[in-house]
Amino acid sequence: MNELIIIGAGPAGLSAALYAARKMLDVLVLTQDVGGQLALSGNVENYLGFKSIKGIDLVGKFEEHVKENNVKVVQGSQVIKLKKKRKKFLIETKKEKYEAGAVIITGGKKHRKLNVPGEERLARKGVVYCAICDAPLFKDKAVAVVGGGNSALSAAIDLIPIAKKIYLITMNKELTGEDIRRKRIIDSKKAEIIYSASTKEILGDKFVTGIKIDISGREKIIDVEGIFVEIGWETDVSFLPKEVKLNKSKEIIVDKENKTSLSGLFAAGDITDIAFKQDIIAAGEGAKAALSAYEYLKK
Repeated sequence: MNELIIIGAGPAGLSAALYAARKMLDVLVLTQDVGGQLALSGNVENYLGFKSIKGIDLVGKFEEHVKENNVKVVQGSQVIKLKKKRKKFLIETKKEKYEAGAVIITGGKKHRKLNVPGEERLARKGVVYCAICDAPLFKDKAVAVVGGGNSALSAAIDLIPIAKKIYLITMNKELTGEDIRRKRIIDSKKAEIIYSASTKEILGDKFVTGIKIDISGREKIIDVEGIFVEIGWETDVSFLPKEVKLNKSKEIIVDKENKTSLSGLFAAGDITDIAFKQDIIAAGEGAKAALSAYEYLKK
């Protein structure tokens, strides 16, 4: 049995792992991948100490620091069940079962899907969820970016030097992202913004050939070869026991010490109800959760 198990390995999870290791706890990290949303980011320009660094490079520095402290990280581990039995936690993944004295959940968020006809069938065949990863595949092609917030604006900006034409499709009457990003899209001759539009279907046989949208009751088909779905993120809390309290957005409610409503269970980062979802905030919350877990285990 491990003293502490951390679920997730984004900035919050890796920071928690580092602090737990430095407290000489027997810590194990279970995660599907390393880096979370940060690994899919472009240039990060607001992380203290780095004027500009690629998200994947910053993740690499986090991972290297954690490895130097001999933390074991098990990748490809999707947690499907967690429960508390007396004074220990039982954790079940698709492959293994684990036990721990305390647990920190730092699972972050995953891409929200459109849930329209054609999306699942054409996933990875023109329908993509990561501009940083897949933008180069659409050189000199017409593409659509669905969404109107920072995620969508960032994807569109990444595509400006690559794609031939970018249709930015948003359900809102205006873009809602940061001013500087909105300006770059509005000023780009390649980008066309379509407001008050909802996606009805993704078209194509073997690969994407178009997108069907509804603009205030009027259907329109746009010919594109790629569709970047950028409509936000959602939490995966399906494995949690009922004792863990969530808010309306299905985020885990924590107190100032990162305690959840279940004794011995802590949470940190974007999966919680903390304000301002930022990498540096997640890292700080992870450190705080580890120190709280240490105090809990001491008792």
